[in-house]
Amino acid sequence: MKTQTLVNRYAQDIKGVIECFDRVVLFGSYKAIGWTGAMEQHLRGRGISFMEFNKSYANELRLKVADHVRTLARAEGIAIRQVNYGERKEAIVEEILAARGRREGVVCLLGAMERCRCFKVGKNQKSGFLQLQWSPGKCQHFYVYFVDAEFGLCHLRIPTWAPFRLQFCCNGHDWLERQMRAAGIRCKKVDNCFTDVSDFAAAQALLKKFAPLRLQQMLDRLAARWVAVHGNFGPSLHWSVYQAEWSSDIVFKNDRVLPARYREIVRTAAIEVGCADIYRFLGKKPRANSQAEPSSRLQTLVQGTRLKHTLGATSLKMYDKAGCVLRMECTTSDVSTFKHRRKVEPRRSAGPGASQPGAGSCGEKKWAPMRKTCYSLGAVAEAMSACNRRYLAYISQWRDRTQERHALGEVTASRRDKKNRSVRGVNFFRADDLQFLRALQRGEHQIPGVRNRTLQPHLPGWKPSRIGRTLRRFRVLKLIKPVTGTRKYYPTARGESLIIAGLQLTERIILPAFAA
Repeated sequence: MKTQTLVNRYAQDIKGVIECFDRVVLFGSYKAIGWTGAMEQHLRGRGISFMEFNKSYANELRLKVADHVRTLARAEGIAIRQVNYGERKEAIVEEILAARGRREGVVCLLGAMERCRCFKVGKNQKSGFLQLQWSPGKCQHFYVYFVDAEFGLCHLRIPTWAPFRLQFCCNGHDWLERQMRAAGIRCKKVDNCFTDVSDFAAAQALLKKFAPLRLQQMLDRLAARWVAVHGNFGPSLHWSVYQAEWSSDIVFKNDRVLPARYREIVRTAAIEVGCADIYRFLGKKPRANSQAEPSSRLQTLVQGTRLKHTLGATSLKMYDKAGCVLRMECTTSDVSTFKHRRKVEPRRSAGPGASQPGAGSCGEKKWAPMRKTCYSLGAVAEAMSACNRRYLAYISQWRDRTQERHALGEVTASRRDKKNRSVRGVNFFRADDLQFLRALQRGEHQIPGVRNRTLQPHLPGWKPSRIGRTLRRFRVLKLIKPVTGTRKYYPTARGESLIIAGLQLTERIILPAFAA
């Protein structure tokens, strides 16, 4: 029998489900100078020695990039704000957006001294000659925040030191919001999630309009405008996916349904999800020699409770947003961990028996790791959406105990009778309540029912008036029901279940725990 998902189980409480990219981060690398061998070839072609690169050439490029950004900032009429340690760029941008609005154009330019991976001149220990080497360093970075007509709020990070690896970041929810408004679909977005959509099916269909080609063209235009060295190395610019997040949001009708159910789901998942389950969610086969160790982490923060399952560079998260949205999110910083069916061309060999020119064009389709190019985003979306669906199917197998927990609260909490008198709830740890529960459960009362007189032999020391008050209390709590025209009582279905459960809890768990 197929497991009923949460979406089907609580269909009457759910508005709909929406899936899309969340945060997408791309790296832009100039392949002509993107690695040490390429930069060495570039320097040799210009007749620049390694020492000249170290002393002057690298600094000339740095000044060229920085001056170009400052010139464009003046043309936009925007002052570059230097961000100090401890300041959050997102908070600064939101403050500016609150004042200027989200109209298209450049929002602000921020500067920050940050770590980067750069070139340095070092000695080759084997040959004894100088060569370029990778080295951790620090340089000035510029952040260009802007609102694009199609992709919404984005930013481009520009380093001022070679090899000038660019970083672009956008949000899929901003892109989808603009697509919905253009299509006439009403929506409401709160805290980076949609809490209301007039047509969920039509909104989900809009994802087919996402075109990596338009994204690539927009990125190339950005680099041509903001990066001074683009004129020298622009044809070799290659954009690759560094990080991608795919979110699946279940939108509830109000904020009264989700909180109680989410607390139970997330606590159960934190205990029940094992290592093999995490491998299965992500479509991986468990291996004893795998370097990636699966792990789970439950965090309770001011914003809410989050459960995160991690396997290498990929993770699955579950958390609630805006009080009425249950989000499952798959995140990866290495899209090649996913496989899909694509054409694979054999590599050309440089040794004896090398393949002939054009031999690489003959390839075959088979399952292979995804390429990191931005054109793989469509395949990445399919793979990550499948991970979220497997996770949703797994957490849907547990029974919801919300109604039972509510029933238990009604029995144990004090209530008011018809005369507005306070009636104490049942305490399963109190001696007199346990004694009365045992008397109700006796076999001789199951068919003829319970009377005050038949309970007296089993409750030594209890006066008939006390037994009568306790019967009335259990009747108000709906644990027993009277027979019309008599003074006879029978346990209700709820009362019989709670009586058995309460006695088993005391006899089999609590008392043995004290004995241990």
